[in-house]
Amino acid sequence: MRAADFLIIGAMKAGTTTLYQDLLTNPAIFMPHEKEPESLTRDDVLSERGRRFYDRLFTPARPDQIVGEASTGYTKLPDFPGVPARALKVCGANLRCIYLVREPVSRVISHHHHNFGNGVVERDINYAVRTHPRFINWSKYAMQVRPWIESFGRERVEIVIFEEFIKDRTGTIERLSRFLGVEPRPELVNPDAMFNKSDNKTVTRGPLKPIVESRFYRERIKPLIPIGFKTKMRDALLPKAPPRPEPPSLETVDRIIDGVREDSEQLRQLLGRDRPIWDFDTVRAKFVELAVPANE
Repeated sequence: MRAADFLIIGAMKAGTTTLYQDLLTNPAIFMPHEKEPESLTRDDVLSERGRRFYDRLFTPARPDQIVGEASTGYTKLPDFPGVPARALKVCGANLRCIYLVREPVSRVISHHHHNFGNGVVERDINYAVRTHPRFINWSKYAMQVRPWIESFGRERVEIVIFEEFIKDRTGTIERLSRFLGVEPRPELVNPDAMFNKSDNKTVTRGPLKPIVESRFYRERIKPLIPIGFKTKMRDALLPKAPPRPEPPSLETVDRIIDGVREDSEQLRQLLGRDRPIWDFDTVRAKFVELAVPANE
């Protein structure tokens, strides 16, 4: 049996799909067709049946390849607790983890658009942020990554800043390849390719939603479907995402910033940086002209 050598553990809407595709350009790296199997979010991965399913994700890999998977559900505390402990039991202490983080306000906006497009939350982002704690909780990156560091050690957890990754994708992939222990092939990365953009993306709604979100589909069917064919079928059968909701009010922007400010300082210290990762005054200023009054 073979488990993952590495994981891309999130954060949601922070470039994990692009990183997944960029790493796959290296012939020394294998990841399954299905991004986000999220197997380690469930206790049944520790059972014999669950372990067989998880190992089956990596059976197509060649012996000379390292194997990994990408699941943003692995950094969604407190909604999915205990993931690092399961990863330690299933994958072993030599597991390496990559965690992408993004400027929190922009991540929340993208997260909300994604959830709204799938019919999970209300259109009004101001109401959604007030009502659903996950929007801020999943942006507390130090809180999310700390259990992984406690389980595997700081040297086995690589934290990547989304904005720096997008600015230099080939350089980031070269660095991450060395972190994973494979020969870098940055020349194979197409830095102009765009993956998982929310605008005009299909969404899981309507009569097909119970099927594609069922456990049987996710565990037995989806991993066997090539990405190209799956994309064509999705584009043909699923509706497009609705237009973007209105931007958040300044009150909501401040709510997000205040909610993550202390955690962001902890992340800065964790990374050993002299300056804040994000200048929240600049972040707030960006939304002054876009923001609309909050709906009471």
